[in-house]
Amino acid sequence: MVRTARFTEDDFIEAAMSLVAEGGPTAATMQAIARRTGAPTGSIYHRFDSRSAILGAAWNSAYASFTGALAPLLHQRQAREAALAILPWAEANPRRAAFLLLHDPVSLFEDSPPPPTQRQALDRLETAFDAAFRACIAPATDDETLARARFLIFDGPIAILRPSLSRALPPPPHAARLIADLHAGMPVAA
Repeated sequence: MVRTARFTEDDFIEAAMSLVAEGGPTAATMQAIARRTGAPTGSIYHRFDSRSAILGAAWNSAYASFTGALAPLLHQRQAREAALAILPWAEANPRRAAFLLLHDPVSLFEDSPPPPTQRQALDRLETAFDAAFRACIAPATDDETLARARFLIFDGPIAILRPSLSRALPPPPHAARLIADLHAGMPVAA
């Protein structure tokens, strides 16, 4: 008789994201993921070869969600709206937001890199997102304009969110006003 799986890859990915969001990269051990899901450790290893594999899958999942919210606006050259879209995305996805925006891949994968298939998937996501970003700021390509656009669309809004994310709170009520003021005072293109 065939047994149906009680736990899915998504269960383990979500558990890994939660653990990293709550306690940092070192909190997401295979044993902790097993405890969080209630699954035997062997069940995780049946789906993921290593800790870096599950963290790579979690990173790609969170990053795809984030870029999916912003890329359409970037393609439409709506820089301010893309920056503002980070707020509802973070509010709708607090665990993903804390996982992705409070941690960097270097800290997640300091022990070992994600498997090549996950790295290739991330490369595809990054290439598509970079194309959306470049479409938003085209035809400008000088370093100052690129730096300004990155700050206004990504770095500034994420910096506004980080204190709330680190305390597991929703975005502050004034966040949208701060982002809009940034864009009003310093347009994407000089």
